[in-house]
Amino acid sequence: MDTIEISNLRLRTVIGFSAHELQEPQDVVINLRIGTDRRLAGETDDPADALNYKSICKAIIALVEKSRFALVEKLAEEIAVRITVDFAAPWIEVSVKKPGALRHSDSVGIRIERCQSDYAKNLVYISLGSNISPEKNILAAIALLRRYTTLVAISPVYRTAPQGYQQQAPFLNMAAKAHTLRTPEDFKRAVIDRIERDLKRERNPANKNAPRTIDLDISLWNDSIMQFGAKPWEIPDPDIIRFAHVAVPLAALAPDYCHPVTGTTLGQIADWFEARDLELVQLDFGSPGD
Repeated sequence: MDTIEISNLRLRTVIGFSAHELQEPQDVVINLRIGTDRRLAGETDDPADALNYKSICKAIIALVEKSRFALVEKLAEEIAVRITVDFAAPWIEVSVKKPGALRHSDSVGIRIERCQSDYAKNLVYISLGSNISPEKNILAAIALLRRYTTLVAISPVYRTAPQGYQQQAPFLNMAAKAHTLRTPEDFKRAVIDRIERDLKRERNPANKNAPRTIDLDISLWNDSIMQFGAKPWEIPDPDIIRFAHVAVPLAALAPDYCHPVTGTTLGQIADWFEARDLELVQLDFGSPGD
């Protein structure tokens, strides 16, 4: 295997969790060793057969400079994901250092090695909804999913009528697709419940359809049919075939995904519902690294 090296890429980003670290961007120094097969480029001398280093650097710069990270581990992992998934590198070594982060030391950092098989993780589809400050809370929920998972894609946002309890504001609904190493029960506890707490979700025992700052549910998990947790929760979520506000955003993400129970695609399920029941809403989620 050949190795492409990009050395001492010095960028600035907000990284850390101490108060002084969050006040302004800090320097980070990034080194990459990208395992690849460049024999064809060596044979043809054609730039089209070579790895495009400029595109890789531009992707990393966009990720780093427009993002916030608590840990160098997360930054290194996000870089590894970009290179192995978006640029199809079979192997990568990523080094991220924070100069001056520790007294009496030049820098503190981490070095990780990843290959494509490391990202053959569980694939989870999450449904989101909000009708209390919905624009603010939907944006915040996606930002937190980016922090706590490897977010792959997000759907458009739709304004929909409330279900069950009609005396409340309309909802904003969408879906997200993510990779995770967690189990469904752990994902519910450590990601979904955590985001709902962060965004101050309050439940009304007398009205399960009451207004909420945010609501997240696991709709699909790989191609599994299962129950999990104490409730228990069901996968696939039964609401996929009951409600347009669940089916349509999921279909926008993965129209050809075959529902494990019905055998129909998400696109076909979405067609069961009236399109006029949903209104597209434009929200700015920023770049994937934000």
